[in-house]
Amino acid sequence: MASNPDLEKKLRPIYDAMEVGNYKEGVQLCNKALKRQPDLHIVKALKALAFERSGKMNEALALCEEIQWAKPTDEATLRTLSMVLRSAGKYEPMIKLYENASKVNPKNENLANQWFMSLARTLDFKGQQQVALQLHKNFKRDNYMFWAIMSITLQGQNVPAGQPNVFYSLAERMMAKQNTEGKVQTIEELQLYLIILLGQKDRHADALALLEGEIGIKTKATENVELRHLRIELLIKTGRWKDARDATALILKENSDDWRTILQYLETIFLPIQDADLKDSENLKEARAFTAEQVKNETKNPKRGPFLAQIELEHRVQEKIGDNKTSVLELLVSYFGKFGSKTCCFEDLSSYISKLDKEDAKEFCKRLRETYGEKSDTVKEISMQINLARFERFIGNFSHLNSTETNALVNRFWKLYEEALPVGKDLEETERQYGDDYVIMAAHLLIDLHKDTKSYFPLLNATFMLEHALSASKHNYQMKLVLIRVYELLGAYNCAIGIYNTMAIKNVQHDTMSHFITDRATTFGLFNEALTLLYGAHDIYHSNEAETPEMILQAYKYSTFSKMQEFIEFQSRLENSLQKMIADREMIRLEFLKEDSVSRAITWLQELEIGNLKYDDQFSKSRIDNRDTSVMLNWNPKSSSSVELLTRAAPQPDRVWMTLFTVIPRILKHMAHLTPVNVEYEELLSTLSTLATSAPSSPENSPAVNELTAEEIRLAKILVPVTKAFQTLYTAIVAQNSNSPAKEEPTKTAAAVKDFLTSAATLLKREGAIKSTGVIPWQTFHSLTTTVETVAYLNVTNQCLLNLIATKANKKATFKGVNAVIQDFMAQCRHALQAVQTDITALRNVVKPDRIKSGLLYEICDGSAFDFVRSPNHQKLIEDKTLKIGASWMNSLVNLQQEAIARVI
Repeated sequence: MASNPDLEKKLRPIYDAMEVGNYKEGVQLCNKALKRQPDLHIVKALKALAFERSGKMNEALALCEEIQWAKPTDEATLRTLSMVLRSAGKYEPMIKLYENASKVNPKNENLANQWFMSLARTLDFKGQQQVALQLHKNFKRDNYMFWAIMSITLQGQNVPAGQPNVFYSLAERMMAKQNTEGKVQTIEELQLYLIILLGQKDRHADALALLEGEIGIKTKATENVELRHLRIELLIKTGRWKDARDATALILKENSDDWRTILQYLETIFLPIQDADLKDSENLKEARAFTAEQVKNETKNPKRGPFLAQIELEHRVQEKIGDNKTSVLELLVSYFGKFGSKTCCFEDLSSYISKLDKEDAKEFCKRLRETYGEKSDTVKEISMQINLARFERFIGNFSHLNSTETNALVNRFWKLYEEALPVGKDLEETERQYGDDYVIMAAHLLIDLHKDTKSYFPLLNATFMLEHALSASKHNYQMKLVLIRVYELLGAYNCAIGIYNTMAIKNVQHDTMSHFITDRATTFGLFNEALTLLYGAHDIYHSNEAETPEMILQAYKYSTFSKMQEFIEFQSRLENSLQKMIADREMIRLEFLKEDSVSRAITWLQELEIGNLKYDDQFSKSRIDNRDTSVMLNWNPKSSSSVELLTRAAPQPDRVWMTLFTVIPRILKHMAHLTPVNVEYEELLSTLSTLATSAPSSPENSPAVNELTAEEIRLAKILVPVTKAFQTLYTAIVAQNSNSPAKEEPTKTAAAVKDFLTSAATLLKREGAIKSTGVIPWQTFHSLTTTVETVAYLNVTNQCLLNLIATKANKKATFKGVNAVIQDFMAQCRHALQAVQTDITALRNVVKPDRIKSGLLYEICDGSAFDFVRSPNHQKLIEDKTLKIGASWMNSLVNLQQEAIARVI
């Protein structure tokens, strides 16, 4: 607050009102104060802040712009303006404000500091360097010099590989001078020096000398875990094998479970010697003795590290000289005996099991089964049995089963799950039941059965089992992920949303996990629900814009240079996220489809911002794929597709999909504006034509090369001739208006446009009516929704063709024939929508509650092969969940029918 007592008295009521969230009163008080003193910048800034807090960002920014012209210099005004501008992501004005204030008050350290920080928010490394050096010159603080060096280093990291890098050389000279003068005092400053050295080629020896030298000793670098590991890496890279081995052995004697150090230790054994010399080498003898001693020392509550070290050692020996296959198998069996009850046992051993030949893998499971039988009376025994089942699945024992064998195995796993429930009766509500993975494994088998038989009944049975198990393990997110995917395959999007909303997805998970629910969310006809999910997931990108720069500022403030790169990389990964771009395109599709009249759709397209709607190669290649596809449990054999891949309703959208749904709105925007057919239009048409010739993927069978579905390619194929029709008509009108010798006869133009639109109309017709087998799967909704979406685009293009004649042609009557052609095509679009409505009406009759009960529910229960379904205890749940699935189908169908009706013109 201002130091002027009179001003402080005037401002106090405004601050008080805003502190309790009464922003309306805050604005009123600001207005009163401004009536008496119109040029009081701090009051205008507070009024802007009150507007921002009230959600009136446009009014707030208008006030900020007004104040900026006055170039205020008092810190209270600048601080308040910064709060508003930062909230809006407007960082450039902040730089100018603090730059001006700092130059007016060169002795004010805080203003100069804020100038630097405002540059840091925008990652203006060159600007940071200049201001940091100025800060150091004016105020003589060493941390400012380190800020300057860090800024130079960050510039060096952005120099393309292979080009001369003067930034690292400069940063190194400046750092060496600081070190010579004894100003490098902390671990973070040492780490900055190391970053500079290791950013340059072949500087490992210099970095090691620095770590082991006076500065390393002074800062106690060996007590820092990361620097200790770095020293070992540098010892290995500089060929100091014995020193590296001694260093790793020393750490492992303190902490035998440090896997990173175990791997470093093994590198010191294998890297120095040729494979041919390995068998009789002293290194190998020493390693075997060391790991044996480590294992021997693990008596009470043994750690996994030493035993895994032995397995890794012998596995590497086998890979290099191939003479100790039996030893590896024995170690694997022994490891299971000690740690087979731990959840991590499968993850620990699966990479080694996958390298065994088929017979040894089967021998591994056979010996475990012979040793541990099928006892499941205790938590430990249940966990061991689950791990054994995982390994059996992993080696292929559950592959190539027929339906009868699969059904029997599902029943066995369900029985084992039920038998494990009493053991977990005292677990907290937040904990998982001990036998939960039996249910997940049963669900995986039912997914296999669905893929093999093309029947959706196995998927329905999977949902019943998983939903029932979730009632006892409310927070088992693995069950929820499988359920989301299965519900999507079944076309029950409301059910998938219900599960997803219980997962409490937060922060960066919106970038890594939201694809499970938002990919092709348009498909299900629930446009409002899909947009809500997409907007919610998008919050992380807004947070990244606002919060990550503040993390970078904190790193400068506390001189934590080692974290700065991490924060900058985090910001870049989110800013350039592929998922963000895919979600953006999906939102554009949905927002367009929500405009249910052609005139509003055209206005929406005209107002659409396309600054971020890029699709060029450089843009596409620079997108970073942060999506987590490995989060779903997967015990499938290495030779099979993962559960995550098998449960995709369609190929995962990627850069090709992103390009298609970038090109479409851009072309439509051109048409909506009736802009000249120019180079950009030609490029868009060329890209669309290329996409239209793509081969559709087949997610049913194998991982697809092409991520577009047949329906999406059909959409592209329809839009290509329509886009050419616009191009042809525009060119003809321009020629006619200018009375050019190249002008075509109107009848030829009409014939050309007719050929294009006839081609589109032929592609628009779907073959036959959609028939229901009791289930309305994802593919059915995808076909119906894509047809509605296609006609929504065509309604716009048809109107644009008509508008082209109405507004651009000097002699409108000349193009009367073209008008007739367009009207005929509009009739074809109406027929397509009427066919969709007919299909939806038929499907709605199938999914009425009484029909669900007498049809689908009867089929599920009648003669079921599954013990779960036959149990009287589960009938209520099965009926409730079946009706809930039916209600989801009905909701999608009703919404989709309304969308189809709204577009009949």
